[in-house]
Amino acid sequence: MQIFFEHHQYIMYVFLILMGCLSGFIDAIAGGGGLISIPALTFTGMPISLVLGTNKLQSSIGTSLAVYQYHKNGLINFMTVYRGLVMGFIGAVCGAVLVNYISNQFMHYVVPFLLVAVFIFNLFNKSSGLSTGKKRLNEAVFFSIFGFMLGFYDAFFGPGTGNFWIILIVFFLGYSFLNASGYAKVLNLKSNLFSLAIFLYYGNVNFEIGLLMAFGQLVGNYLGSKMVILKGSKLIRPFFMTVVAINIMVLFYQLF
Repeated sequence: MQIFFEHHQYIMYVFLILMGCLSGFIDAIAGGGGLISIPALTFTGMPISLVLGTNKLQSSIGTSLAVYQYHKNGLINFMTVYRGLVMGFIGAVCGAVLVNYISNQFMHYVVPFLLVAVFIFNLFNKSSGLSTGKKRLNEAVFFSIFGFMLGFYDAFFGPGTGNFWIILIVFFLGYSFLNASGYAKVLNLKSNLFSLAIFLYYGNVNFEIGLLMAFGQLVGNYLGSKMVILKGSKLIRPFFMTVVAINIMVLFYQLF
């Protein structure tokens, strides 16, 4: 595929726009768009550092639109989530620093099993997240604790962060998948922008390809967020389960 694209550049551009659109659509509904966008970008032949940096550029642009759509429709209260943003930034800084001194290799063994637990929990709790449930933690306490923990995890390792945010918000705050997905987008956007700043500092962003793919991301995120707002949590749950299942398969494949 890489050799084909080297000789058919305009076809590669169309491919990236379409993959950006599909990635944005899935990301707006349940997260996990990187499962599509990162493999698509590797077909360009760019080194992996440039692939990851370019992916952060296009996903940040697309996620920004999804956050705007969720907020415009009253599904996000920034006063509720600001502690998660602040503590998430502190956690991300700690994670980014620590990963330079401590190997994160052990996370390859831990995270797949955590995602399996998430999948099984949802499989046997079919009504969870479809409507407002039991609140187990105060919002301020929840976003302070998990904002730091998942901010740290996202910078230290990363895969499945959006999945963890959604299930934790549903379980501890009793939110529906619809509201949980909105808040997860805000918190993911914070992580994306932080990571993007680092990639920009090291010059690992291809603006031409990133902005091209971002066009598709914007279309996909717009359509996905509109569909979520119209259909609600019943649409998010099957997408969420699918994304978690794919994440599990990818991580176990990389592990074994």
